[in-house]
Amino acid sequence: MMIIVLGSSLVMLLWAVCYPLIVLSIPYAPLMQTAFFRALLGGLFLILCAFILQRPFPKSLRAWIGIFAIGITATTIGFWGMFYAGSLISPGLATVLTNTQPLIASVIAGIVLKEDIKQSMRISILLGFVGIIAIGINGSVEINTKTLEGIIYVISAATSIAISNILLKKLANKIDVFYAMGGQLLIGALPLFWLASPLDINALFEEDLSYYLILMGLAIPGTAMPFLLWYWLMDKAPLSHLNIFSFLTPIFGLILGWVYFAESLSSWQWLGVIIVMIALVISILPERPKQTLSKQL
Repeated sequence: MMIIVLGSSLVMLLWAVCYPLIVLSIPYAPLMQTAFFRALLGGLFLILCAFILQRPFPKSLRAWIGIFAIGITATTIGFWGMFYAGSLISPGLATVLTNTQPLIASVIAGIVLKEDIKQSMRISILLGFVGIIAIGINGSVEINTKTLEGIIYVISAATSIAISNILLKKLANKIDVFYAMGGQLLIGALPLFWLASPLDINALFEEDLSYYLILMGLAIPGTAMPFLLWYWLMDKAPLSHLNIFSFLTPIFGLILGWVYFAESLSSWQWLGVIIVMIALVISILPERPKQTLSKQL
């Protein structure tokens, strides 16, 4: 159980690092260009690792259909929705809506994967979502066309990521992890290339070194490594158990913002952090064995 806790927490920390890196990339390049290179470089890194380590290449059509579906849902729609939403709605509202993903995934997992979601886990997921609402309550929610468009983007991304997690769970331990994750990132990068077009290749070579460092940070520790670890964890625990840790991502984001951007946390945000931590503690507590009463005649 400890390896699940540590592994899942590390994945969420690595994903949280992407938020400040994306903010730092904005002065250098359009958002979709950064999203495209993030997926492309992350995918190439994992495929290169697969070649070097001589990993088994997936040969079945079914395997590649699964990889293609994950690439479109997790990478293309996931990156597209989150990058665009960030420019349309407040970070608080985006945080709340993004973290509907565990709720969506738990419902789909119960139907598709036939996972038995225990009462304590249901309480943890709902409590975690309440904590996320408290964290995001500072964001202004002025309903207008721009806000509604941003909500559609982020809900689309959250739903697609939930679907991709179901697909990942079904493929876990059936396809080599390096080819599965590297392949889906490269496939998912292709539509992002179209969204990022036209690319100014000459301008890329004139970019400051800082932009390349940001891209490498987004691509390898921010994308390739957490995808690799997340795929491995899928074979070790039920999806509902793993997904509860996704509530840590905005908390890590708040901590990084506090440390590197001198952002202060409000009382509501501290309350949200405490609620999420309580939810995580409940989720990892062992279930009480059911007691059966027998009558002696």
